[in-house]
Amino acid sequence: MRQSAILLLPLLLLACKKDSKEPDTKQAAVHVKIGHHPKFSQGCITVEAHGGTGETVLAEFKEPGQFDSNDPVLNVAVFRKADWGRDVEITVRAFEKGCAAEQLVDERKQTFSFASAGRQEWLLEDLHTADEDGDGFVSPGGPMNRGTDCDDRRATAFPGALELCNGLDDNCDGRMETGVANRVWYLDKDRDGFGRNVPGTEACDPPSELHVEVTGDCDDERGDIHPNAVEACNGSDDNCDNRVDELFTEGPGALGTACTEFCSGTYACNDAQTGTVCVGTSPTPLYADADSDGEGEKDSAPAGELCPGAPMPPKMADNTRDCDDADPGTNTQATEVCDGLDNDCDGQVDGQMSCGSLRKVEAPVLAGGNWTTVAVHPDGYPVWVAGLDGKLAVKMNAASAFVSHGGDTTTRCGPAGNTLDWHAAWVNPHNAYLIVVGEDGWIGEHNGGSCSPIQINLTGNSDYFSSVVGVGNPAQVFVVSTLGHLYEWTGAAQRHDSSGRYWGLHALGQDALFAVGSTGKSSPLVPGVNLYIRDTIWGTPAAHNLQGTEGYNGGLRAVWAASPNLIYAVGDGGLVVKGSGQSRDWERVLAPAGPAVNYVSVAVPPGTETAYVIGNEGTTGRLQRLTPFGWAKAPAFTPGGPIVPLRDIAMTSSSNFWIVGDDGHVYHFPEPAPSTQP
Repeated sequence: MRQSAILLLPLLLLACKKDSKEPDTKQAAVHVKIGHHPKFSQGCITVEAHGGTGETVLAEFKEPGQFDSNDPVLNVAVFRKADWGRDVEITVRAFEKGCAAEQLVDERKQTFSFASAGRQEWLLEDLHTADEDGDGFVSPGGPMNRGTDCDDRRATAFPGALELCNGLDDNCDGRMETGVANRVWYLDKDRDGFGRNVPGTEACDPPSELHVEVTGDCDDERGDIHPNAVEACNGSDDNCDNRVDELFTEGPGALGTACTEFCSGTYACNDAQTGTVCVGTSPTPLYADADSDGEGEKDSAPAGELCPGAPMPPKMADNTRDCDDADPGTNTQATEVCDGLDNDCDGQVDGQMSCGSLRKVEAPVLAGGNWTTVAVHPDGYPVWVAGLDGKLAVKMNAASAFVSHGGDTTTRCGPAGNTLDWHAAWVNPHNAYLIVVGEDGWIGEHNGGSCSPIQINLTGNSDYFSSVVGVGNPAQVFVVSTLGHLYEWTGAAQRHDSSGRYWGLHALGQDALFAVGSTGKSSPLVPGVNLYIRDTIWGTPAAHNLQGTEGYNGGLRAVWAASPNLIYAVGDGGLVVKGSGQSRDWERVLAPAGPAVNYVSVAVPPGTETAYVIGNEGTTGRLQRLTPFGWAKAPAFTPGGPIVPLRDIAMTSSSNFWIVGDDGHVYHFPEPAPSTQP
């Protein structure tokens, strides 16, 4: 602690010594404690005292040794002089870098009364002496807001200091004055911190606020391009290394290399400029067009793509307008016909033609019969139905009703009162006569008015005729039995044996017969197809190879030769095979998805290759339609599908067909709705 005294006695003594006497309680004095900044050692502090008309006393502290940085307090004792009045005014002033009046930075005054002896104290801690850099100059502040140091963190910055070429205001005149020209400045127009990559300007201070001391900017119009920038994928030299997009020119996805996501695709910069992406012409999505009618399946997912100028691949389309992609006659360009289907894909079955629907025929003669077979003349009528227990009925024309020729009628086939089970029927296209076959080798030929029956002696027990067909004109009739025999009904029956069973028979022309069933007579059954060829005589059957049926247990139940190149056979457990008359190798057609259906009958309308297949899922009848392109939509039963087994189908065209089944179920398309008139 520095101690000083202003002795206010007749003889004035000013002292600044550590051992100076402090006023005691018997003396009239003021002890002034003046706090200052620890680095305030080059400034000046004065203490001035006067009272009344007496002489003013002044003490100055301006030597560095008078200030103690470890104990930054000045202690001054002021004693009253004899010629002073009772009240004494004490003034403390702080100056920067000297004691001149213009260097004054703070001034404090206080009046003390010396009416009696005793010591008084004035603690002055906030005198403005801030000098952080110890250069003797005080930063602006204090009650008088004085001080001239413009940077109290640098001892080299103060009024009158040498202005250096450092971009700073060294002499506190408010300007960065020009010093020694030892710096080079570069224009930085885009303000990215890097000046243009050109010769710069030598100067102490920057020529303008847009000048910096760092060069190397290769594009001073863009703030995102400079040597410290990260190279982006954008076709520019972002980091000014004289290379463009160098991070994206090698490896997978390199710029400019070919890619396959788009037509004529190449890799280019992505929108985020962080990598590459395949760009090019977007391909047209393609959809499966199984029936090759130019339209893909409605609501289907894309199955391929097509680039501009490329040919359309087979079985593909660029749209999804087709409501049945397994039927080439069904698409938005097709003409609506009466077939129980939405041919033109407008959402309406048979359009506005009001041609009827696939509906059960309501007739007293049909009620209750378990109908096993149906046969129709190519002209549409007559149509015959036959079944178990001697049931036989005919509808001669569209306007007539079904008439019974059952075993209990005089126009029956077989013995009087018979309950023969009829299993198959065929109408001779040349004379419209019916050939009906069934139980115990019975065959009947009915002309609509009477029947000529005959019974052929079958060799096996429980054997019966399961299918019949005729060829030629006059017709030569052939039947097969369940124990694998082919019979010719030519007046003198002939028999052609097979080791298995026969359930279905159909002719291809006049010289070829296809018989289907199984190659053995007991389970497990192996499906079989035999072909009989007539040269001079009907020879021994030739077995066909059914590919894809290995391990299958079941038999084929029906066959239909649509053409020399397309023959369908169907059977148990959803089995469908197809082949031709030119090859013994047949292929299996997978059944549609869903529960297995036991197929019992198949027919193909003349002039088409579309098979209508009848089968049963348990005891519920099903109608399905198979084209060369797959399983197509089938006409729906109105008002709903039968809940009894179905047995047979006969067709003259897709616009006229009949289906029969158990418990009086006979269906016809197109059958008008029942009249609501009383």
